[in-house]
Amino acid sequence: MLRTARAALVAVLAFILAAATVAALQVGGRLLGSPPGPPAGGPAIRVYRAATGAVTSVPLEDYVAGVVAAEMPADFQMEALKAQAVAARTNAVRALARPGRAPGGADITDDPRRDQAYRSPDELRLRWGAEFPAKYARVLEAVQGTRGLILLYGGRPIEALFFSTSNGYTESAKELWGRDLPYLQSVPSPWDAAIAPRFKATKTVTIQELADALHLDAVPATAAGAPLIQVLAESPTRRVKEIRVGDKRMSGNDFRQALGLNSTSFTWRAAGGRVTFETVGYGHGVGMSQYGAEALARQGRTAEEILAYYYRGTALGSVDSSGPAAR
Repeated sequence: MLRTARAALVAVLAFILAAATVAALQVGGRLLGSPPGPPAGGPAIRVYRAATGAVTSVPLEDYVAGVVAAEMPADFQMEALKAQAVAARTNAVRALARPGRAPGGADITDDPRRDQAYRSPDELRLRWGAEFPAKYARVLEAVQGTRGLILLYGGRPIEALFFSTSNGYTESAKELWGRDLPYLQSVPSPWDAAIAPRFKATKTVTIQELADALHLDAVPATAAGAPLIQVLAESPTRRVKEIRVGDKRMSGNDFRQALGLNSTSFTWRAAGGRVTFETVGYGHGVGMSQYGAEALARQGRTAEEILAYYYRGTALGSVDSSGPAAR
């Protein structure tokens, strides 16, 4: 049955990607306000579990629930959770269009550094304890309320990237990765500062730890006229694009990941053989800010409005067993 369902979905996706003519939905309360309930089983997606190396086959809508629960606090506003569900489903549909791309022949991994996080109901029970029934019910309501909905640009499922907290602006895909995607452009996201718990953070490392993390051949000098760290390029959103430490040049994102910094929007100060970094925002900065989505939902914005704001020029479309549909 799973093979039959998978074949059906792949056929639908092939139609979408070849024809690129999926009609935008007229989305309203009827579609995004369905009564809560367990997600429909539907076709399955094969998930590579990074912690164990196992590949698990999960019904698509159940998988979306596991991503929403892993990626966004379950007590967020319902419209923010719905926006997250649509983004998660869109990424899953893109993965299903390229089967076997992940380790072990899986379609997608649960590693958020590569794809998007996922937790099973059993894992969520352990994580949430007595709060599991209430929290999971909210997640299921968000998934049920957006069932089958994905984001499209030019009739194709988009890369629905998301991250935790902006520094006041999202980053464009071109600035971070050199890929100019029209729906992943920089937009203001000033609301994060007021509600995000990790909007600002500090991290201190010794100069030796800095050298070890960056695999430098020698500990960089800090003599006058020879700065320990030098920013070589910065994006319009005040994120570090290229940096030099000692005699080593690297991208700001590689530097952030090597040191475990919250974002590439950072400043630093060096004193007493230590370097203290202060970061603004959390995550890579491209796509939908989750705390920005939460702030907009608190203002009364709908999931459709949140998605349209962060993914400019996109439309909502549907993929189900009957193929692309206009409603």
